[in-house]
Amino acid sequence: MSEHNEYIAPASIRWQGSQPFSAQFDDIYCSDDGPAEVQRVFMQPSNLVARAREAATAWFTVAELGFGSGLNFCVCADTLLRETDKILHFISLEAHPLSEASWQRVASLHPNSPTAQALAQSPLPLLSGWHRRILHRGRVHLSVFHGDVRDALADLERQQRQSVDAWFLDGFTPAKNPQMWQRDVLSGVAHLSAAHTTVATFTASGQVRRDLQDLGFTMEKVDQRPFKRSSLLGRFTGKPVREPNTVPRTINVLGAGIAGAWAARQLADLGLTVNVYDPAGVASGGSKMNVSALHGRLLGDETAGAEFRARAYHHAVSLYRQQSAFRPTGALQLALTEKELAKLQRIRQVYRACGYDDSDDSAETLERSQWLAYCAPDALDAVFATKALGGLFFTDAGVVDLPQMSKDLFDHSAISLHHTAAEPGPDQPWIIACASASRHYGMGIPLEIGDVWGQLDWIEPTSATVPVPIVGNGYVIPTGSKADGWVIGSSYEQRPWASAEATRSNVEANRRFIGDDSVTSIQHKRAARCVSSDRDPVIGRLGETRWVTTAHGSSGTSTAPLAASIIASDIMGGVAPVSQRGLNAVDPKRFISRQARRGVKVVGPQQA
Repeated sequence: MSEHNEYIAPASIRWQGSQPFSAQFDDIYCSDDGPAEVQRVFMQPSNLVARAREAATAWFTVAELGFGSGLNFCVCADTLLRETDKILHFISLEAHPLSEASWQRVASLHPNSPTAQALAQSPLPLLSGWHRRILHRGRVHLSVFHGDVRDALADLERQQRQSVDAWFLDGFTPAKNPQMWQRDVLSGVAHLSAAHTTVATFTASGQVRRDLQDLGFTMEKVDQRPFKRSSLLGRFTGKPVREPNTVPRTINVLGAGIAGAWAARQLADLGLTVNVYDPAGVASGGSKMNVSALHGRLLGDETAGAEFRARAYHHAVSLYRQQSAFRPTGALQLALTEKELAKLQRIRQVYRACGYDDSDDSAETLERSQWLAYCAPDALDAVFATKALGGLFFTDAGVVDLPQMSKDLFDHSAISLHHTAAEPGPDQPWIIACASASRHYGMGIPLEIGDVWGQLDWIEPTSATVPVPIVGNGYVIPTGSKADGWVIGSSYEQRPWASAEATRSNVEANRRFIGDDSVTSIQHKRAARCVSSDRDPVIGRLGETRWVTTAHGSSGTSTAPLAASIIASDIMGGVAPVSQRGLNAVDPKRFISRQARRGVKVVGPQQA
């Protein structure tokens, strides 16, 4: 496995008119008639539309080596959306991903492609490992791996229990990109195939054809004249490596907060019937806050937990953009001390945040990280009276109305809400999403989770300037309405405080942002947030028919959607939208080895 690194350099592209050209591989991404080429090389020889229509399951899986400009994906998704009722899971691997600016330019070439436009609105970040995009109201699920093809195939072989229906091999010509066409790579393709899996590729290389034949594919040439002589098509007739995956028809969710809502919605969109149980109703507890900041709570230490946070933020942004309960605002993390500045600089280095003060203003530099910008002190002085040493601006951040979001997610014909208690049993599949009460359903795994109380305060705006949410140690969120004022928070109470004490704490924590004016309170809201002993969420499988998503703490707005995708992927037999390293950071079983050394760590006030 390659050494971990968050940032991955974008592809070096030259544009020849409307054609993207790879400088790395000295080759074009596609012909002038790109969409038609995809149909004649991949879609039509694979008989993809008819096979998808006849598939026994509600979903169809296509995997690809070489995501490139995403054209194969866009044509495949648009075609299946238009001509079938199936859910598409498209898996692709790419060592040299496009930058955000390149995605915008590619989309401009295909204005009539709904998928190209959707992908340009939520481009994949230049970060290594797996990324997930859920498009077209859940009809299309895209999983892309950024990095070495062998690392990606190892992850797929370990996690992907659902066999691939069709393969597209499209990683530039074997003469110019030999690493992707090696026999061990093609062996990974065969290991993920089953009876009737097809493989289609533009190349007619004799060595590729012979290797695929040796690995269990019956190969044939496809006449491509007058465009080129031929391409290849294969059908897997060898012995499958994996058993067929069984997916339940119905699943139950315990908890109707934001974690349960995202889990229920993703599974309903995948064709399952979902029952949700919560005697307190929708969005009680921490999810009752109607003003919640979505921003990247990034760390600069490149730990597994830091990796998970970054992936969760990007995944959440891509989904919230499609929701009316999300208000895009951007968010600013300010450094007012040398210690805070050092943290921001570490984050800037890891995620390649471009700075307003960078002397190099080349296109390549500006494309490095358009989602995260470094703000120099001079730029901040023009807006804020406070003397900031630096800042990070999260371009895609925003404000979420959690109760409304939860209600919107539950609004699906396959989801039934039950305002009653339920006792999860071993005979049916359950997702446990009931905050700190989740520890009662750990199936023998002692979950180190508990409650920490917190309070948000709504105050009248002061004379300070707060144009966007300011986050960090404390936060100030302008609501967009003078009557609703600003929201400040959030207290962190190991034992519940009196509300007046929590208000004082919130005001003092944010004095450096709101100034020294007297503060007029409008209202406050209190709730317990569930946290774990290491402050990472608890997500994953507890037993054969039980999963958990809890302990999201102050980060549930960003981590709950990714948690839902992790659990949905496991239930459906697909690869997770995060690396194994990231999965280990949130695995509920992670506490077991620690407890063998030091016993069970108690978190928050424990209730019977």
